[in-house]
Amino acid sequence: QRMLSSTVRAVKTTLGGVRGVRMAVTVAQVEQKLKEALQAQEIEVFDTSGGCGASFEVSLLVSEQFEGKRALQRHRLINGVLAEELKEIHALSIKKTLTPEEFKTK
Repeated sequence: QRMLSSTVRAVKTTLGGVRGVRMAVTVAQVEQKLKEALQAQEIEVFDTSGGCGASFEVSLLVSEQFEGKRALQRHRLINGVLAEELKEIHALSIKKTLTPEEFKTK
């Protein structure tokens, strides 16, 4: 009885209880969050980790919210939207962040 109890405690500690269990982040989650928060008109997100959800690339994100912002400010906006997901993944690469007008001309 005592041995079983300590084993259960060790497992809970290792997993951080139910709340501490990490769920893999998916491309769909990243896309949905960015679409909703930034009203993305165009978006391309790829899992660059081979499917384990540890690394993502935002290849293209078109949003009116980028208007008047430099690249660093746009990237910070994306990082802010994905703050919770960034706790679970190891890398986020952001390639093209464009306004709708910039997208039309490229």
